[in-house]
Amino acid sequence: MPNIFSKDVVIIYEPNHILKKGLAVWGEMITELLCSSGLLWRLVIRDISARYKQSFLGVFWAFFTPLVMTVAFVWVKERGVLPIDDTTMPYVSFVFFGQVVWLVFAHGVTVTAQSLVAAGSMLTKINFPKKILVISASGQTVFEFILRVPLLGIIFWWTGYLPDANVALVPLVLAPLLIFVVGIGFIVALLNAVFRDMSGMLVILINIGMFATPVIYPPPDSGPLAFWINFANPVSNYLIAARDLATVGYMSQPDGYLYAVIISLLTFAAGWRLIHLIEPKIAERV
Repeated sequence: MPNIFSKDVVIIYEPNHILKKGLAVWGEMITELLCSSGLLWRLVIRDISARYKQSFLGVFWAFFTPLVMTVAFVWVKERGVLPIDDTTMPYVSFVFFGQVVWLVFAHGVTVTAQSLVAAGSMLTKINFPKKILVISASGQTVFEFILRVPLLGIIFWWTGYLPDANVALVPLVLAPLLIFVVGIGFIVALLNAVFRDMSGMLVILINIGMFATPVIYPPPDSGPLAFWINFANPVSNYLIAARDLATVGYMSQPDGYLYAVIISLLTFAAGWRLIHLIEPKIAERV
């Protein structure tokens, strides 16, 4: 396989060269990613190391957010401030499980949105596929998800809840969610490179999005918001599917999950095509 970083490979850029290739550009995009796999892995290691290297709490930060949020919502529920119906598992486990899945989306979108801006002068000094920065940033999300899984098992044990054996399939079920995250990351990273206040807006949207997803409450059976929360929101479908595997062992809404997967693939394809199209101009904007 050709190496795009080899001195023997010459890449010629022409005006609108990407647009001229039509559908053939997808083959170029796939080849580019495959040839960049080594660089991608090194960037993933770099991002994870940089995140925890000079942190006093280190990898404990991976547990801190979901633990604090879980304690807060359990306290609010027990005080009767937040009326919540009975859940399919003990509420502590229910909320922490929801946080683990939700943070795959929330943290993933946040770090990918910052990936191009955080690269700084690297974008102008080194010639490489800039989209790799977005993909590598999502590696932090995968790493933190892996760290949280043992703590989730401890919480299950502490609350006396025994999940269904199919809970082991949850990482596989959530794989398309990561694709969704990277697809959104392509788009918001470009927007953030042009409009720096995009980061603040993104934090607000993610906080609102958590309450529009059944993270701290069971999915509503009826009502005006039931369709939007249970089906239209792709992240909800992933969360519902993951909880179903942990509780009953099968997906109660397979059509909703299929819809979420399709949305994820379309979002990834659109974001990937967009960043590939704009890539030659990224260094000028950051």
